[in-house]
Amino acid sequence: GFVPGLFGTSHGALQFMAYEDLKERYNKYRNRVSDTKLNTVEYIMMAAVSKIFAVAATYPYQVVRARLQDQHNTYSGVFDVILRTWR
Repeated sequence: GFVPGLFGTSHGALQFMAYEDLKERYNKYRNRVSDTKLNTVEYIMMAAVSKIFAVAATYPYQVVRARLQDQHNTYSGVFDVILRTWR
């Protein structure tokens, strides 16, 4: 589970990237300067949407990592886990 665990670091990076992109697009849509601060509701919405994006993008690796760490099953590697999970 170590190698898939390394992909977990991408979760925060994806969330931050999505948040910044959403904020920039939203401010452009509202005809505001791109670094304009959001109000509380806007901030919560941008944070929630970016979190959903990051979770959807990185959740599959968490399944693979958890299965590799399971002591009750034996897998020959990451691709074996993916194939057996898909089936």
